[in-house]
Amino acid sequence: MDDSKKNEGEGSKMADKKYRQGATEFAKRTDTLQVGEQAEREVEANKAQYEQAEKLGRSHSAGDLKDDLSGKGFDKK
Repeated sequence: MDDSKKNEGEGSKMADKKYRQGATEFAKRTDTLQVGEQAEREVEANKAQYEQAEKLGRSHSAGDLKDDLSGKGFDKK
């Protein structure tokens, strides 16, 4: 059986390895601080649009946790 088509079940080790490799390569070739600051400016400039998208996403939630759908406590850091 071709290893790329093998079902690894939940928590695919192959997918995890590919993700980590990609993330590491991205971090090595990119000024991640600059990209993060640029993303923050984008969100702040279009705050209403991002909040609407978040609300839409939450509306599809199964509501596993008590406050999932309301977003209560979401802004806590």
